[in-house]
Amino acid sequence: MQMTRAWSALTVALVVATGFPARAADDAPTLSAKIDQAIGAATSYHVAVTGPSGLVVDILEVGHDRMRVQSTVGGTTTESLVIGNAMYYHGPATPWAAAVVPPVKRPRKNLLYMAAPDTKLEPLADRSDGGVTYGAFGSLAVGNGGVPATMECTYDKTTYLPHACTVVMQSIPAPLHVVYDRWNDPANAIEAPPGVAPPTPVPSPGH
Repeated sequence: MQMTRAWSALTVALVVATGFPARAADDAPTLSAKIDQAIGAATSYHVAVTGPSGLVVDILEVGHDRMRVQSTVGGTTTESLVIGNAMYYHGPATPWAAAVVPPVKRPRKNLLYMAAPDTKLEPLADRSDGGVTYGAFGSLAVGNGGVPATMECTYDKTTYLPHACTVVMQSIPAPLHVVYDRWNDPANAIEAPPGVAPPTPVPSPGH
């Protein structure tokens, strides 16, 4: 109790000395909204994922309708592109193929990679990385097949853009490391593979 009062007194003294009010920490709903808004407002960004057994996932998002995912597992690499309502895919020994992206019935609210849909981000104490102080939060996460997981992430305290995450999954012996970068980089671009016809649109109901 005495230590708590001491910190409270110190905070008040700093406020009086600087003339600025102390900034209240964001609660879970507020932080969740700010992180999602920051990601949603970005024109483009890159996500690099590394994990055990040589797992590498490279993700590029451009706008709200273009995504490229390159995955390497056990030395085998696959690549998929989403451009509007078209998806293009090829395996290590297969040519590009095109398919129509099925409509999303309920868009997820949480835009973080692997974060559980609609979960709130729990604020954590600030952390330092490379001499820079970042905000931090924890969250439930989910892997392929609905495997439960947890994650802890850092974010830029000014822009609220994610910086890096550590994801612990029940089915994997070592954590995944996720790094966000190249925010709003004009060089980020995704184009359809040359020579591949776009998929035939699915007829709308009643036609």
